[in-house]
Amino acid sequence: MDDHAKALYRHALGAFPTGVAVITVDDRAGGAAALTINSFSSISLEPPLVAWSLGAASDRGVWFREAERFAVNILGADDAGLAADHARRGNYRLEPERTAPGDPPSVAGALSRLYCRVVQTIPLGDHLLFVGEVTSFDAREGDSLTYYRGRYGRAASPENAR
Repeated sequence: MDDHAKALYRHALGAFPTGVAVITVDDRAGGAAALTINSFSSISLEPPLVAWSLGAASDRGVWFREAERFAVNILGADDAGLAADHARRGNYRLEPERTAPGDPPSVAGALSRLYCRVVQTIPLGDHLLFVGEVTSFDAREGDSLTYYRGRYGRAASPENAR
């Protein structure tokens, strides 16, 4: 696919609004490696399986490819800055004040956190698909951060949509 076709394809995909999450893993130095994604999907309720994808050429791939556990941190509407920070190349470390300790570490204050064990990693095209079994989770009420046509937005929770 040439560059023009890739741009048109990305624009077509951008018509699908998504939620925004940050994947975190232990960075093996006492902190958390973090990566913003919008490629998250629930696969199964029984067993509880989720999936997300990582570009095979990602500068953070070393932490994610080797991790046995990861956390999916679904972001609240006020976390656009955090999402933007961890979408940029070279910014892999989650700030200590935003890190909730655990195995794996997670984002303190995330709208929802799913703690997962890696079940399978599948190379697909120019990405790796990570499938994880949810071993525990937590959630709080609030508006969700969204991504649409290259911009962050807000999905109102039902109690705020009235």
